[in-house]
Amino acid sequence: MSTKPDYYDVLGVERTAGPDEIRKAYRDLARRHHPDVSRESDATARFQQINEAYEVLRDKEKRANYDRFGHDGPGAPFGAGFDDFGGIGDVFDAFFGGARRPRPGGAQPGTDARVEVELDFLESLFGVEIDVSYRRLEPCGTCNGNGAAPGTRPTSCAPCRGTGQVQRAQRSIFGQFVNVTVCDTCGGAGQVVESKCPTCTGIGLERVAVERKVRVPAGLQPGTELRLTGEGNHGPRGGSPGDLYVGIDVTPHPVLERDGDNILSNVVINVAEAALGANLEVETADGPNSVKIPAGIQAGTPIRLRGKGAPRLRGSGRGDHYLFVHVATPTKLNRKQRDLLERLRDTLPGGSDSGGRSFVEKIRAAFR
Repeated sequence: MSTKPDYYDVLGVERTAGPDEIRKAYRDLARRHHPDVSRESDATARFQQINEAYEVLRDKEKRANYDRFGHDGPGAPFGAGFDDFGGIGDVFDAFFGGARRPRPGGAQPGTDARVEVELDFLESLFGVEIDVSYRRLEPCGTCNGNGAAPGTRPTSCAPCRGTGQVQRAQRSIFGQFVNVTVCDTCGGAGQVVESKCPTCTGIGLERVAVERKVRVPAGLQPGTELRLTGEGNHGPRGGSPGDLYVGIDVTPHPVLERDGDNILSNVVINVAEAALGANLEVETADGPNSVKIPAGIQAGTPIRLRGKGAPRLRGSGRGDHYLFVHVATPTKLNRKQRDLLERLRDTLPGGSDSGGRSFVEKIRAAFR
């Protein structure tokens, strides 16, 4: 059974957490435990653990597999998956007297890197090119990635004879089989470093600052991640780099709100404008726009501004802008305004000309 901590505990979320909650938890933890920010001694290991948990829980299929089988995953006979045995053929060889050919130690793929950026509301709508600065692992410039101090070289590992793996023969009721494991001495590298590089302490990698230009496409939804292939951390011993994920946050607009490809906003008018209609200037993604408020509009009625929404990320055209009308009821009236409204009240449907006291007067009478 795996000794790894539960991924949900790593991110501090419930097992029922949705994608947005998982993403938010990851971003909060990543900012706090990033090796460039945290002063804790285990910051790097903790950050890698957070990344590993997020990589699984953010992916629907990986998460479903993890929820069902845990860290070991399906199809893992004898405590290892087929990848560890080198294929089904090697499994038969191992049980029926054959010796598995070990894969030599060497390059390992690098991990992914992540960075968060915050865009203006309109930048997220219409797209923008931004400069992204982050730090990633690259081959050490002092030792050229081999981990040895200048003037020295790594030597072949004696226990595994440079293969990175050791074999142990065992017998069972099925016959003899060979158990192949990663060499404890060299960690699978096939080489050992006697005199470690002072810059990278023998790892072969150092963290360097990198800047990349990123094109954010128009219509991108807030919370989306962009992936830049091959721009992540380089792997040990010349391993290929992982990817860079750019998380997009958007600064809220003071007036406009996004709903998919549509934009929502509110406008407040007075009672006279609601009854008589009006021409108003309202804020849209394209700037100020003149809008006609029809006479007799009811509170909460939306006015649709076609083609004034967000550009569609996958497709042509734009969404719409929905302007919700709210009618402001005056709370303070001077004498002239009160007299006018009282006379108006008596002439409107439901007023005193409808065969009895006005509705307002009936309400007042009920609470006397």
